Amino acid sequence: MCNCGSLIPSAVLIALVAGCGGDGGDGGSGPPPGEDPLVMAKPTSGSGDNQTGVVGNRLAAPIQVIVTRGGVPEEGVVVTWATPDGGLVAPPTSNTQADGIAGGLWDLGPEPGTQTATAAVNGADGSPVTFTATAEDAGPPPPPPSATIQVLGPTPENRFEPADVTIQVGQTVKWNWPSGSLQHNVVPDGDDPAPSGPLANGPEEYSFTFTSAGTFAFYCANHGGPGGSGMSGTVTVNP
Repeated sequence: MCNCGSLIPSAVLIALVAGCGGDGGDGGSGPPPGEDPLVMAKPTSGSGDNQTGVVGNRLAAPIQVIVTRGGVPEEGVVVTWATPDGGLVAPPTSNTQADGIAGGLWDLGPEPGTQTATAAVNGADGSPVTFTATAEDAGPPPPPPSATIQVLGPTPENRFEPADVTIQVGQTVKWNWPSGSLQHNVVPDGDDPAPSGPLANGPEEYSFTFTSAGTFAFYCANHGGPGGSGMSGTVTVNP
């Protein structure tokens, strides 16, 4: 006798198994969880982009990027920094922190104008990220310190000390009347320095900036005269 009833459960079982392994679903071929691509960008604030600094000097703020995966900050990602303009970014590589941010300190190159730096992450969307900075000329170095001349007397004598000084164009000479200095002023033999004004007692001071080269003679109207007479002195100004 054929026991057909005993075959029904087996057939149903086979159909169920076939249905589970059929064409429905992705068959396990989709990406595993957590394997979204890395994405890098500049932070919404504090990226350090578009700074201005002096050639050859470090910018005030670090440059920074943020790296995420699936919209979540990714820690421990290696970021490589570079600049083609003769400067450097230190350190040359850095790792993202728990907030997904990595940064570097940018030393500008030697030429004024627009300079760029880049941050790169291998295989990340948005890589490389480019930063721009404006490098300004440092200008000429400042001249050496200016000179000070003491305006002294009557004790032990009326005099300028030192009587003769040497400076550079653009520097300033200061005449200083200490306490006890009585009835002195500064008068030029020629056009420079400009007269200090009426006779004065200390404490008092007067300054003049020399803008051209040459030797400039001066005297006190009360105790000297032009041509190096009595209380007088000179300022030699080198180019």
